Amino acid sequence: MDYSMVPAAFGAGIIAGLGATVPIGAMGVMLLREGTERGWRHGTPAAMGVGFADFVFCVVALAAGSVVAPLITAWGKWPAAVGGVLLLVVAALTLRRAYRGKPPAPRPDGPRAAAAHGIARASMFFGLTIVNPMPLLYFMAISVGLGDSLHQRPVAGVFAIGVGIASFGWCVVLVAIGAALRARSTDRMQKTLSVIGGLIVAVCGVILILAAVL
Repeated sequence: MDYSMVPAAFGAGIIAGLGATVPIGAMGVMLLREGTERGWRHGTPAAMGVGFADFVFCVVALAAGSVVAPLITAWGKWPAAVGGVLLLVVAALTLRRAYRGKPPAPRPDGPRAAAAHGIARASMFFGLTIVNPMPLLYFMAISVGLGDSLHQRPVAGVFAIGVGIASFGWCVVLVAIGAALRARSTDRMQKTLSVIGGLIVAVCGVILILAAVL
């Protein structure tokens, strides 16, 4: 094995991870809102959930892309429809809380409560990310495009780690931006941001559902 390929694979993974997460979609908006409502520290688990989901997608694409691809095709558009419905539920809860003027959820007290709360938020964002098959297809396309070099386990592993780091890093940036807006915003501005975020998430959900049924 040519170990000089490892740094290049890590750099390629960083670029691929950013390509999957930098375009602001529904998850990006939700991460911004997570930072706005919960602050940077308590919003970071959500970024971990998204980053880990992208890492899992990448590992699956590299390890069993030729096997998984037909299964994804056989599912048709059902995963997109499920993801759209979940986004609509999240949007409805966001708008309901904004219009009722409900304050942000209280932060948990104690390390155990904080850990349990963090796991719950990470699991939620992991689930919302994993039901969308598009990242998996994205990483499959990249694995095919990069060819045989990613078939070597050390190279593939470093590439997947780069993807996970880049995805998590960008998601943390989005949470930090939301937290910065929170520190400088009034209650009215926070309500406006929540409404706008909820509407954007709802539009993304409707688009997914329409793409699945049409």
